[in-house]
Amino acid sequence: MRDTSNWLSAIASVGYSAKTIMYSMLGVFILSSVITAVGREKATQEQVFVTVKSQPFGQVLLSILVAGLVSYALWRWLQSILNTESLDMTKAKDIIMRVFLFVSGIFYFGAAFLGAKVLIGSNTGGSSSGSGSKGEQVSHQLLQYQWGTYLVAAIGVGVLVFAFMQFKHAYKADFLKKFEQAKLTGHKRKATTVVGRIGYFARGVVYLLVGSFFVISAVKNDPSEAGGLQLALQTLTQQTFGLYMLAAVGIGFIMFGIYCGFEAKYRRT
Repeated sequence: MRDTSNWLSAIASVGYSAKTIMYSMLGVFILSSVITAVGREKATQEQVFVTVKSQPFGQVLLSILVAGLVSYALWRWLQSILNTESLDMTKAKDIIMRVFLFVSGIFYFGAAFLGAKVLIGSNTGGSSSGSGSKGEQVSHQLLQYQWGTYLVAAIGVGVLVFAFMQFKHAYKADFLKKFEQAKLTGHKRKATTVVGRIGYFARGVVYLLVGSFFVISAVKNDPSEAGGLQLALQTLTQQTFGLYMLAAVGIGFIMFGIYCGFEAKYRRT
């Protein structure tokens, strides 16, 4: 049992460390977009991988990052399959959470796959302006089917629910329950609370916009309305005090990266 706990902890720690790198770099890219509009185009997972690869020993570093994302995806699947969070399967919200953990693993495995493609040089050019964002591409594919409108709307609603979960975490700081309470004390607990709240709120803002894009896409039956992180950042920029809002999101992503670092070290597995 002890050995099982040790390897679960190792997988989780490597995975959260990879998230630390990813979110911190995304936050830096978002902050750079406050200075230059060109920087906004760099705030993607793919650009994180491209930037890592361009560093000295970049291929080694990117290989480690990809392995970390695979580890995180595996950890999410193990959380779901082994029920490491002790979720009550008689409660609807716990059943939904268990499904979410498994789906989350799929998304992070997709991120690892994208990183692997950048590593071997088959996906370093980014998407062209004519091909649209990944969210738009997904919406375009689904809307070709009769049931596609409902599925696009369901995706949007699901993302919106996830966004409000982020806001709930930011407000209640209930994420602290995930940590080893005996280890997370004093200043470490205060720091985790602050960076966690800021990070979850920033994620909530982005997911709120992304979910809204998908819902609007379904209502208008227009795939061009759907979008991901880049469209969310562009939408923020167009608002009053948009650059300040964009800077706040960038800082929030960096804070979430730091929070993931605390998870890597002190999270209960």
